[in-house]
Amino acid sequence: MKMNIEYGMNIHNSAYAAYPAADLEENIKLCKELGLKTIRFNQACNDLEAIEEVKRVSDVCRKNGMKLVLVVDVEKHYGMQSLGEIEREMAEHYKFISSSLRDAVDIYQIYNEMDVHCMGGNIANIFLAPADGKEKGEYDSALFERCVAAVKGALKGIKDGFPGSKTCINFAWWHTALIYELYERGCRWDVVGIDWYSDCEEVSSVELLIDDVTRHIPDCDIMICETNFWMNLHERYTPERKEALKEAENRDRQQAEWIPGFIDTLLRINNPRLKSVVFYELLDEPVFEKSGGYNGESHFGFIACRKNGKGKKQKPAFYALQKKLADIKQV
Repeated sequence: MKMNIEYGMNIHNSAYAAYPAADLEENIKLCKELGLKTIRFNQACNDLEAIEEVKRVSDVCRKNGMKLVLVVDVEKHYGMQSLGEIEREMAEHYKFISSSLRDAVDIYQIYNEMDVHCMGGNIANIFLAPADGKEKGEYDSALFERCVAAVKGALKGIKDGFPGSKTCINFAWWHTALIYELYERGCRWDVVGIDWYSDCEEVSSVELLIDDVTRHIPDCDIMICETNFWMNLHERYTPERKEALKEAENRDRQQAEWIPGFIDTLLRINNPRLKSVVFYELLDEPVFEKSGGYNGESHFGFIACRKNGKGKKQKPAFYALQKKLADIKQV
C-alpha cells in the first residue's frame, strides 16, 4: 500500500525578525519550489489585526495550492485563575478565532508543546529515564491540570465557532502522558501532532512512538508537526561533537543527509494514519545569536539569510528535500 503523505514547512511570518510580512509571498513560493503542500504558521490571534494577518497568509497559500495549519499558542492559561475560569476563557477566545477565520484554516493546532511547559520547560531531556514524559507524575501537577482545562475549553470554542474545523494537539519527544490523559478525560480532536528531531533517534525510534500513539488514540490522523536535523548542543555531547555542530559545512552536510533519510524511515513504517510531515523551518534565524554565542536554532532553516530575512541562499538541505520529494512523486 502506497502512503499518501503530504509534506509541508513551518514559517513564522508575523513575530520573527527573519519573516517580515512583506516577504510572505516570496517565502511561500520557495516552499512551492520545494514541492510542499502545507504551510504551518504561528499566530496567537489575540486581536482582529492578527486575524487579518492569518487571512492574508491563507489567501497566499490558497493561491499556491497549499493548505494552512495555524498554530494558536497563547499564554492565558498559564495564569492563576480557577480551572473553571481557564476553561471558560479559552472557550471564548478560541470561539472568537474559529468564527473569524472559519475555513481559511485547514487545521487549528491548539498550543505548541504544552507538554514541555508542564515539565518545567526542559526540552533537552530526551532520555528514556528517569523523566521521558510517559508518566503523569513527571509533570508539574498544577500546570498539568491547567493545561487540561485550557485544552477542554479551546476544543469546545473551536467547534462552537466553526463546527467544520479540524483540530490538532501536539507534543514533543515521548511526552505522551498529557495527551493520553486528555483523551482519557473525553477530549476529542482530529490530528495528533508529534515533534520529532534527529537527536530523539539517539535513544529511541519514531516507529515505536507512532505505534504507541496509534494504540492509545485510535481515531485521529497523525502529523509530524516539527522535524529536522538537531543543531542545538546537548550537555551529553562530547566537546568534539559540539565543535562539529558549530562548523557550518559539517552541520549543513549532516542536515542534508538526515532529511531524505528520515522520509525513508517514515515510508518504511507505512502507517496509513500518518498523513503529513512538516519541517521546521524555512529560514535560519540569526537573531537568536544576538549575544554572539552559538545557538543551534539559528541554523534550523533550509535557507540561510540575514537577521531581517534578506540575502536568502539555499542550503544543501533545501536541494536534498527538493530532490527527495521529486523522486517520491515519480514513483
